[in-house]
Amino acid sequence: MQLLLAAGGGLLFLGLLMAASTTISASMQTPGASMWAQLIHELIFIGLSAPVFWLAVRVPPNVYRRLAYPLLGLSLMLLVGVLVPGVGATINGAHRWIGLGSLSLQPSEFAKLAMLLWSADLLARKEKLGTLTTLRHVLVPLVPAFVAVIGLVMLEPDLGTTLCFVLILLGLLWSVGLPGRYFTGMLAAVVAAVTLLAVISPYRLQRLTTFLHPYADQQGSGYQTVQAFHALHHGGLFGVGLGASTYKYGWVPNANSDYVFAIVGEELGLLGCLVVLMLFALFAYAAMRIALRSRDPFIRLTAAGSGIWLGGQALINTGYVSGLLPVTGIPLPFISNGGTSLILTCGVLGMLVCFARHEPAAWAAAQAAAAAGTTPAWVRLLGLRPATVAAVRAAPPSQPVAVPHIAPARPEPGRTPAAAPGLTLGGDEDIRAAG
Repeated sequence: MQLLLAAGGGLLFLGLLMAASTTISASMQTPGASMWAQLIHELIFIGLSAPVFWLAVRVPPNVYRRLAYPLLGLSLMLLVGVLVPGVGATINGAHRWIGLGSLSLQPSEFAKLAMLLWSADLLARKEKLGTLTTLRHVLVPLVPAFVAVIGLVMLEPDLGTTLCFVLILLGLLWSVGLPGRYFTGMLAAVVAAVTLLAVISPYRLQRLTTFLHPYADQQGSGYQTVQAFHALHHGGLFGVGLGASTYKYGWVPNANSDYVFAIVGEELGLLGCLVVLMLFALFAYAAMRIALRSRDPFIRLTAAGSGIWLGGQALINTGYVSGLLPVTGIPLPFISNGGTSLILTCGVLGMLVCFARHEPAAWAAAQAAAAAGTTPAWVRLLGLRPATVAAVRAAPPSQPVAVPHIAPARPEPGRTPAAAPGLTLGGDEDIRAAG
């Protein structure tokens, strides 16, 4: 839990710093805008994200499972609505937003969380029924549902968000233990689909080929990549100082959103970039740790999917900014400018903290601290204490709670406790062919 709060808090703080740093340069691209407009915008969405995070921490884990289907239905309605003329807002030829006064909502961001929760619930139910031993039950209806949602997102069009859905799908299939040969086949199918989308769209094909030789067209297709290189090189090891970037003033496109990592490298240097990468690695590690420790299949799959999704999204963003991957337009979680994305990531962070605080060991430690009167005030404010002592006593005998004044739960007479199912991460066990 502390690891998640440290990683998420550090990334959110860096996002606020970069919003303050790029607010003047961003205002120059919008005639008549205040030079502090972006910073004010960021503070507003942080204010909206705070209650979302607090609520996500406080609700019981089973609430997320109950919300899976309603959220999925609402997300599908919004994804269809954004394509309807007069409902969706068109910016730069893309239909990705729904206007809400001075603010805008991006439905595809919430669809990511909805698909993750729905998929985790689906696979958890199948695991309980013991049907995940056949390939058909692993892939159907999971893969067709993702294909349908991805189809709606590509109509916007939004290839970057599509890749996020692919990350969630692959993360879930890996977490549920899809054998290596099938997983390789899925990866090959994804590569083939992306290649097909690139071939039928000239500007996507140009993106995929430019990263190999960006200097061949420095003023055209390779401009973004080359300018990001120059910004990172200008920063060196220690950076030019917070707010002292020169490349954000019209040289690096989308310096406050997709390419904010280049400005981090220029102002904070290689050390700043390493701090960002380590915070994302810490976030992903904490999420996977929750998955490995949990005995609830829904929590295991949701936590693992969240870590792979946000960690993979950060890896893709930093990869194309540094020229290692083709440009896809995926924002950097917590740091890139974007209100809907910030609310969503803070909600996912709160959900993971909720899962962490419901671990038996976390309950026991918090209860011991409360009994000794050593619970920090910020812990009490966030509601991170265990709900009741009975919850600690209810820990299964397979993992006894090591607290001196609380005895481990005893099994009922005549009943044998079921073995806790483990999380299979990318296992190679055989799955019987579907009948």
